[in-house]
Amino acid sequence: MRSALGLLIPLFSASTALAQAPGEVAPDPEPVPPSATPTIIANPSTGIDVMRRRWAVGLNLGGMSLTADDDTTGTETQFRTGELSIRYRATPHFELELLLSGGAVSLEEGEDGELAMGGGTLAARYRFRAEHRWNWWLMGGLGMTVIERADSTEEQRDSAGRAHVAFGVGLERRFNRFAIHAEMRGMAMGPREDEMDVVPQRTIDPRTAQNLSAGQFNLGASFYF
Repeated sequence: MRSALGLLIPLFSASTALAQAPGEVAPDPEPVPPSATPTIIANPSTGIDVMRRRWAVGLNLGGMSLTADDDTTGTETQFRTGELSIRYRATPHFELELLLSGGAVSLEEGEDGELAMGGGTLAARYRFRAEHRWNWWLMGGLGMTVIERADSTEEQRDSAGRAHVAFGVGLERRFNRFAIHAEMRGMAMGPREDEMDVVPQRTIDPRTAQNLSAGQFNLGASFYF
């Protein structure tokens, strides 16, 4: 029995040596990597969460050019304007805006004339590239514009109101809470409230023209909170 075991042991060792190539070493088991922790990388273009501060107040300075739709001479009336803008961001791309405007007619000599304008607009904006520092928007709104003499009475201004439709495009550069922007806007104004049934007359006076068209350009700044 012992002689038989003595013969089997060398045979078993030889077969194992033949199964493994010369110089080959059995590989060690691969180490199990530790559980990876996900890395959160901020948007490299901004780092700004636009929904964190939904309210904004802005100031705009610019000019508005008015023409009477029934005037064939192409005469324009120029106004220097200032605006207060209050905005609320409902979604990353959609904003509601209240615009309060005012200004005085600008004469060729650079002085203010006797006419003044004021108005209010409730508008909506759709922002493209909302989460980028450079972004732009389209806007549209409805409101009321008053054009009368600067020394007119409250009753005269109330009767001079004109419903208007506004539409425009703007560009903004955002700096966290602060932003600067530019906007081009067009407006179509209806007849005065006290002249709804009056037959249109050919005129270049923006107070008495039946319908008016306006173009406006603004530069401004906003603060987000």
